Amino acid sequence: MARREILLLGLALAGCAAPQQAPPAGARSNPSCAATVQSPPGKKWWGENRWRYASDSEAEAAYRRLAEQASPWPDWYRPYETMLPPGTRFQMAIGGAQTPDQPGSFGTFDRIASVADVREDLAVRSDWKPAVDRVVTYEVVSELPVRIGPIGPQVDPGLCALLPGRWSQFEALVEKGTLRSYLKVLEVRAIR
Repeated sequence: MARREILLLGLALAGCAAPQQAPPAGARSNPSCAATVQSPPGKKWWGENRWRYASDSEAEAAYRRLAEQASPWPDWYRPYETMLPPGTRFQMAIGGAQTPDQPGSFGTFDRIASVADVREDLAVRSDWKPAVDRVVTYEVVSELPVRIGPIGPQVDPGLCALLPGRWSQFEALVEKGTLRSYLKVLEVRAIR
């Protein structure tokens, strides 16, 4: 390998060295960092998930799908639809200019204690939500139609990391911009 190619490879891999740090504002993701099972997130995924597949080629194909087509659910799970009754409480991470009156589509029944929980356990990629600094606890005030299940892993090319997921989640099945009318804010607290 020529010296120039080694230098370029070293620079490319340097971005994968600190998976817990958030990318700088305006940073671009590095899809090639996570594209194969030989990448840092691919190796972590392989160690945790290879056993689920009958062959290496099936496992490689599953990882490639994960790296290319994000799904909120694990590939072994199909979410079911149900209704959250009034009185149900859940949490949602927000950040930046997002306010409690602008809830996203996904919530969790697990307690969010830190930004690391949001990245690792909720598998929220840095390109989806670059800034996370608060948690809102909501209470459902009208029956809320949802899809529910465990959180699937995500490959975050911006952090060059595998985000394992595994906590509980639901996806609200209401028209965009109307979720707030189903909810009451109980608490907003800072996280780091």
